[in-house]
Amino acid sequence: MHRRGLLGALALSAPAIRAAAAQGADRWPNREIQLVTGFGPGGGTDLVARAVAAHMEKSLGVPVVVRNTPGAGGTLGPTRIAQSRPDGYTFGLVGFSALVVAPLTMDVPYKPWESFDFLGITSELRIGMPVGPSLPQVRTLADLIAEGRRRPLTVASTNPGSAVSFFDLARMTGMQLTYVQISSITEAASQVAGGHIDSYTGTSEMIGLVKGDKLRMLASASIDRWPEFPEVPTLIEQGYESATRQLIIWAGPAGLPPAIRDRLEGALMAAARDPEVLARQQAASIAPRPVGRVEAMKLMQEVRPGVEAALDASGMVRKRG
Repeated sequence: MHRRGLLGALALSAPAIRAAAAQGADRWPNREIQLVTGFGPGGGTDLVARAVAAHMEKSLGVPVVVRNTPGAGGTLGPTRIAQSRPDGYTFGLVGFSALVVAPLTMDVPYKPWESFDFLGITSELRIGMPVGPSLPQVRTLADLIAEGRRRPLTVASTNPGSAVSFFDLARMTGMQLTYVQISSITEAASQVAGGHIDSYTGTSEMIGLVKGDKLRMLASASIDRWPEFPEVPTLIEQGYESATRQLIIWAGPAGLPPAIRDRLEGALMAAARDPEVLARQQAASIAPRPVGRVEAMKLMQEVRPGVEAALDASGMVRKRG
C-alpha cells in the first residue's frame, strides 16, 4: 500500500478503534477481576486487600479475587500489574517501596512512574520501634540512641523503605546500625522477641508481643501515635524530624481506558470509606488515608525526596556505572 493510502486507512480506522474501546468500557466489567498484592497472606496489606476486594465485588457485580504474589522485595506484584493488559481486569497494590526504594537498590522490570495508572491511596501501615531481650537495659528512645553510639545495633525489615526512620535516626544522632533484610515481618518479630536481633520495623503483629511483655515499644515511627499505645510518642514528638510513610497505593497497568480507570477509582474509594472496611483496618492498627489518584500523586511526590535522601545517606542506594 502506498504511504498516502496507508495514512488514509489509519485515519479512517481511528474512529473505529475509539468506538471499540468505548464499547469495551461500556461492557466492563463482565468477568472476574484480579486484585494483585505483592505480599503474602496474613499481613496488614493482605487484610486491606481482602476487605477492599469484598466491598468492590458488591459494587461492581463480579468476583474480585486477591492474588498474593510475594517475592523480590515486594516487586513481583507490581511487575505483574505493569505487564498486564490495560483492560481493567487486573489492578492491585503497588507499595511505595516498589516505586521509590526498589529502583534505587535493585533492577526492576518496570518504570515506577510510567508503567502504572494510579488509582489512589486507601491506607497507611503504622511503623513502631520495638526492642527485646537483647537490650534489657534499653527502656527509652534515649537509651537506644546511647546504646547505638556505643556499639552497632542490628535492625531488621522486609525492605529498606520501611526502615527509613532508623536510617534518619542514625544520621541525626550518630547511632551505629547494621541493617538486616529479612523475608517476612513475622520472622523479624520472632528474631527480636528471641533476642537475636536488636530491633525491627514493627507493624500490627507487634501489638500482641508488646502487650505480652515480649517487646518494648520506644517510639512510633509514623506520623501519629498508635491507638493501642497512646502513651508512646512519635519520633517527631521526641525531637527527631522523621516519619516512615508506608502508603498502601493502588494502580492498574498504564493505558487504562479513562472510563474504566474512573470506575475502578470510584469503586476503590467507596470501599476505602466503607465503615466495615475502616473498622477492619483500625482493628489491625492500619491508618485509613483514603485519597483519589490526583491527591495520591501529590502525596507520593511529597514523601519521595525524604525517602531517597534517607536511603542515600545510609549507603543503601546501589551505585550505577
